[in-house]
Amino acid sequence: MSGFFNQILQSVLGSGQPAQASPINAILQQILSAREGDKEGIAAIIAKFQNAGLADQVHSWIGTGSNAPISPHNVDSVFSSQQIQGWAQQAGVAPDAMRDVLAQALPQVVDHLTPDGKVPDQTPPQMIDLPSLLGRLMGGAGPSRPA
Repeated sequence: MSGFFNQILQSVLGSGQPAQASPINAILQQILSAREGDKEGIAAIIAKFQNAGLADQVHSWIGTGSNAPISPHNVDSVFSSQQIQGWAQQAGVAPDAMRDVLAQALPQVVDHLTPDGKVPDQTPPQMIDLPSLLGRLMGGAGPSRPA
């Protein structure tokens, strides 16, 4: 994990704030509640990335190998500037910082939610252990996939 990303994520999480109450946790829950056509949840996020021309990247996140990175510019091609601005305001950071956080976090989140390279039919956002995932993103220990 890059020190730069860790600094951004800590600024979004807030110092000493538990991850489960953090703004980024709430934002990721919102993103994971998305709809895209007839899909929702993680399947909708995957469809959004595929529709933005990022199919190769998102397939690497689902697969069991390493995750292909995306750039903050790629985040702009998936989400509207209004969405990014709203999330940035919610987290109390600049939109560019929010793009950076999402570019780093979303590959990990999709990887985490697609164990064994399989997309679940439905993953209710409240069933996702984002606090543990965010802890791992910041260098903490823990299993890489849900049990």
